Amino acid sequence: MSEHPDVVHNPPTTVEVDYTPGPVLKTEGPWTPLLWDMDGTLLDSAVAIVRRLRETLLHFGVTPPSDDQLKFLIGPPTGTSLLRFIGTARIDESRAYYRSLSERDGLKDQQLFPWILSTLKTLHEAGIPMGVATSKPQHEAERLCDAYGMTPYFTAIVGGNEERKDKASVIAEVLRQLGNDNALMIGDRFYDTDGAALNGIPTVLVRWGYAHEKEFAGAMATVSNETELLELLLGSGKVA
Repeated sequence: MSEHPDVVHNPPTTVEVDYTPGPVLKTEGPWTPLLWDMDGTLLDSAVAIVRRLRETLLHFGVTPPSDDQLKFLIGPPTGTSLLRFIGTARIDESRAYYRSLSERDGLKDQQLFPWILSTLKTLHEAGIPMGVATSKPQHEAERLCDAYGMTPYFTAIVGGNEERKDKASVIAEVLRQLGNDNALMIGDRFYDTDGAALNGIPTVLVRWGYAHEKEFAGAMATVSNETELLELLLGSGKVA
């Protein structure tokens, strides 16, 4: 393999989660609309994403960290994740390469968490409007919602594009489409809590995703399973 001159000198061998929570936003339910992150919240995609990240780094001459470390790169736009390893001159090329792998792989090695469809159905039948807010490209977000049977439950499906390059702007677009009576973000990483906070809404973090333990300190609440989530959303609406 030929050497690439624009690779970052001495790229990191670990992925540090540099996160200090700010003030935690808290509101009382009922919450509407509900905004859902995708990777690590709706979709168990770690195996697929980690494989593509590893393959991309190797293609650009970078020895990747361990798979457990690469999981911490799941959440922000792909270019943001790759930037710390690959020089800025090749970040667009590396992002395009990663996306070509995504197109190649299709739905391989990813699936909904087993309880997601029943949870969405319950909330939909309760009359709560919902939307997807993901950093995945817009076309991929729509494709995945269609493929896994989630589209009927969402009034808005919003992903990233040239105008929406971070989670805050994605969330802002969902709120523009759905309104913000008393909105709530449901995610798994600090990118969700931070993006929601910039839009003035709180976040519930699920513990079945890909967060480092320190990230949970920034959430209004955390839930470990679908029962806890539904009890919070459909129960008293109060956070302990």
